[in-house]
Amino acid sequence: MARSRRRGAEALIGRIEAAEALDPPGHAIGYALARPAQIAGRPAKRLGNALHGTGYGHPVHPMLVTLPIGSWTLAFGLDLLAVLGLVRDRRAAEVADTALRAGALGAVGAAATGIADWQHTDGRDRRLGMVHGLANGTALGLNLVSLVLRGRGRRGAGRLASALAFGCMAAGGYLGGHLVYRRRIGVDHADRSPEPREWQAVLPLAELAEDRPRRVEVTDADTRQAIGIALVLHGGRVHAMGARCSHAGGPLDQGWVLEGRLVCPWHGSRYCLETGRPTDGPATTPQPRYAVRIQDGMVELRREQAPGDAVVTAARAARAAGPQGGPLGRRAEEVLIEHHTLLRRMFAQILAMPREDPERRDLMRTLAEELEIHEYIEDSLFYPAVQPVSEDVAVAHAEHRLLADLLAMTLKLNTASPAFEEHLRALQAAVDHHAGSEERSMFLEAQRLGETRLREIGHALEALLEQSRTSRARHAFRLLKIRLLEGA
Repeated sequence: MARSRRRGAEALIGRIEAAEALDPPGHAIGYALARPAQIAGRPAKRLGNALHGTGYGHPVHPMLVTLPIGSWTLAFGLDLLAVLGLVRDRRAAEVADTALRAGALGAVGAAATGIADWQHTDGRDRRLGMVHGLANGTALGLNLVSLVLRGRGRRGAGRLASALAFGCMAAGGYLGGHLVYRRRIGVDHADRSPEPREWQAVLPLAELAEDRPRRVEVTDADTRQAIGIALVLHGGRVHAMGARCSHAGGPLDQGWVLEGRLVCPWHGSRYCLETGRPTDGPATTPQPRYAVRIQDGMVELRREQAPGDAVVTAARAARAAGPQGGPLGRRAEEVLIEHHTLLRRMFAQILAMPREDPERRDLMRTLAEELEIHEYIEDSLFYPAVQPVSEDVAVAHAEHRLLADLLAMTLKLNTASPAFEEHLRALQAAVDHHAGSEERSMFLEAQRLGETRLREIGHALEALLEQSRTSRARHAFRLLKIRLLEGA
């Protein structure tokens, strides 16, 4: 039933997006809103930037919608409790009325910011945005009617009006979620690739003309995509920023320079050539920036990494090797590959056993312990050591979580059942993927740490592995966890 409702909602949204009859009123409203702003000039532009959130760094509209949603939900909840006879306190009715007023004030601000953003949408997004705004506007109108009715002592009718408003708000919120999470309205559209990490020649300087943007491309080997960069020669200096506009993906390299700003040809967002930050909306997010130098008449670029980025560079890898001098053992990847091999053999052994064999459960518990140990030694020791030279650590942590979830589901099943067999094979595939991806990528990247450092890590891994297996306390804890997962 839930699936059919979801399909029904998606079909309705599809019909709205395809409703070309909404285009004439949408364009008329857009022009009606644009004319006063054009007449007012710069003051209107400053107001528009404030409504977009250009100086704030994020769209303001999603933040403001929380006030009417939260306030009107509180009022609806209190009204419902009162109707059910669970709350008879007069103060609860007063709180509901206050919440409706606060939500109405917040809805006005949310509507203003939403309209400002909506003006810079097109096609199916503009059509859906109109219906989204209509639903929320209806909710605001019904809640204002509700307040009037409550003020005249007709609380029952007022509660009915606000209940209808809550339904309209929920529908509008669903459409808003579709616009953001499906249609990507208001999210960052810029390419955020870390490439090029080191200086890379891209174009002869002689091919650049003053204030004429020029597109060049670098390749991201991980995503196998070409990343566009807009070069601008302005005032004798070369500037470089991402060619894909952060607002809606417009081609900045096809834009123009106005007042020392690079203008997007789609919606008119302006970006500072020095910093990549938007100076005029509707954009709110800065563009990726690239350091520029001229060598032998060639323009060379290097990505300026954003705060918080943990991008592997040659300099960072060199620092990661760090001071050495600890005890040496086998190389770290050799220790882990050996453990991968053990896990693979255990899977094969369990799958080869007769389903009714009681030892199948015992071997499954042993496998669960080894998986726990493997996760522990990688999370606590290996991943922190290789993080400066590998960008795969975050994905590896996510894969560990998935393995833990699959293991928990598998342990709950009867080892003689077909469901156990199916889940075990899924768990085997997940482990094989995780191990294989480490062996193909992370272990190769770990070579940047150097032979000595890898042997130091390998010695520490072997010691931690032995400690994990021989410690009675750790064994008891793992066994308790397995029993709880089994539901025993």
